[in-house]
Amino acid sequence: MWRRVGRGLLAGPRWLGRRSAEAAGAREITKGARLIGQLADRLRGRQDRDLPIARPDGTVDPQATAFLMGLSEEALLERWRARRRQTAWLSWGCFVLAWLFLVVWGWQTVVTPWGAGRLLSALQVLPFCAVLFLLALRSAWQNWQLRTRRMGKIADYLRTNEIFWPR
Repeated sequence: MWRRVGRGLLAGPRWLGRRSAEAAGAREITKGARLIGQLADRLRGRQDRDLPIARPDGTVDPQATAFLMGLSEEALLERWRARRRQTAWLSWGCFVLAWLFLVVWGWQTVVTPWGAGRLLSALQVLPFCAVLFLLALRSAWQNWQLRTRRMGKIADYLRTNEIFWPR
């Protein structure tokens, strides 16, 4: 008998809790959290860190790399050419966008009256510009690696005497 009374008293709060969870999208949120967890696990998982195959001098061996990837050497070189074009476009695009946003931010800073809006603008736009500049640098570095066929570090790229800009 006490169970029936207890269930009856808790029926309303349980119903309200279920409806609140449905309204808040709790099921979708948990599915999204599971998906993010699975993607993070995949990112942390083992990847082919042995590719591409580098010689002792740091240059890439296209024949050995193509063999391990199950491709012909011509197919691998074509992939590298396509990726080199992509990294050049991405690098220049990020570089131009970063400067564009920086110029627009500077103009807004000059036009906007002093106040919290000016500070908020700086806090919102400048990190975005920094990320775009870093993406441009990373893509230019990858382009340099593909162009020279060397697995050099970013410091090697910054110290190079060769053409710095992606092409």
